[in-house]
Amino acid sequence: MLTLQAEYYKGLHVSSIKEAVLNTPNLPLSVIRKEITLAGARAILVIAINELVSFFNVGKTMNDVQVALTADLIIDRFYYLKLEEIKLCFRNAMASGKIYDRLDGNIILGWLNEYDVQRDEIVSSLSINEAHEQNNNSTGMFYGEYIKHLTERSENGDEEAKELLESHQSFIQRMKSNDKEAAFKKWKEEYYGRTKKQTT
Repeated sequence: MLTLQAEYYKGLHVSSIKEAVLNTPNLPLSVIRKEITLAGARAILVIAINELVSFFNVGKTMNDVQVALTADLIIDRFYYLKLEEIKLCFRNAMASGKIYDRLDGNIILGWLNEYDVQRDEIVSSLSINEAHEQNNNSTGMFYGEYIKHLTERSENGDEEAKELLESHQSFIQRMKSNDKEAAFKKWKEEYYGRTKKQTT
């Protein structure tokens, strides 16, 4: 399971808050927790936090218990963030974070709070339609409602909605399958294949 989650986290690439919010699959932590399992959400966050721990060479670092507790706090507090956003926040911290010879949960949560403020500013500067869509997502739209919305758009000929719908359903199904390693690899190839076609 951890190998599967590590592969997924490694494949996440976004360069801006706007890109992370608008141009990635709508899979916030709350959906991963509900549709895949709490353990799955926790596992990938542990990987993300351990990447931070490995990057910063500090005297006072985090043990496994502190890492796990921080992961749970992130799930509870920042349930509306996508994994792409978590990674973007952490990578920004790697580039410019000041930790003064210590790294702990408070510092990591502080980085996420700072990201959240910047995120709110970006969302408020979007167009009316984009902001409306994001407000729906960040106020806790249920996964079923989101899928219903995508289904309606797909049935009305919206090709982007159709691809998003197929991508979400494929991800959830494959993550729940018995052979998670092979299933996830197949989904990843399909998803990034579609993404590559859209950008060319």
